[in-house]
Amino acid sequence: MQVKLDDKVKEAVEAILRRGNDAVIRRKGDGVIVLEEKRKIVYNPSLKRE
Repeated sequence: MQVKLDDKVKEAVEAILRRGNDAVIRRKGDGVIVLEEKRKIVYNPSLKRE
C-alpha cells in the first residue's frame, strides 16, 4: 500500500528536522500521522562533566 505524502506532511517533517529532532511517520487509518520524537541524554559515561 502506498500513501501519497502531501505538502503539509512534508512541511511538518522539515520543521521538526530544523529543530534538531526526529520525525516519525506512521500509518493511521487511510492516512498518516507525523510524530516529533525528542530524546534527552540522561546519563552517558563518556561525557565528563564536573
